[in-house]
Order: sequence, then C-alpha cells, then structure tokens
Amino acid sequence: MKGVPLLKKEGAIKDSVIKMNYVFTISERMIEKILFSVSEEKRDLIKKESVKRMG
Repeated sequence: MKGVPLLKKEGAIKDSVIKMNYVFTISERMIEKILFSVSEEKRDLIKKESVKRMG
C-alpha cells in the first residue's frame, strides 16, 4: 500500500507513512500535544494524494 512518507529528518519520531486510506479527522479538543508539523511541500503532497483518492 502506498502512502506519503514522513521521515525522521522532517521531524517525525521515526520514519513513517501516511496511508491515505486511513486518514480521518478529530476535534481539536482531542489533541493533547503536537508532536511535529510538516512542511508546506509535504502538506501539498498530502492534499494532492487525498484529492487523487477521492476521484
């Protein structure tokens, strides 16, 4: 299964993959702390892959 890679050098705790078929939203109240943020380029890639999966 393909996804969008998140790498340690980008701030992730360990090399990971965002699997686009497991993306969901949660309310802000459910977030206890922010672990890291992704670059604008990575956010654009995530958006592009999301749109591609939605058809």
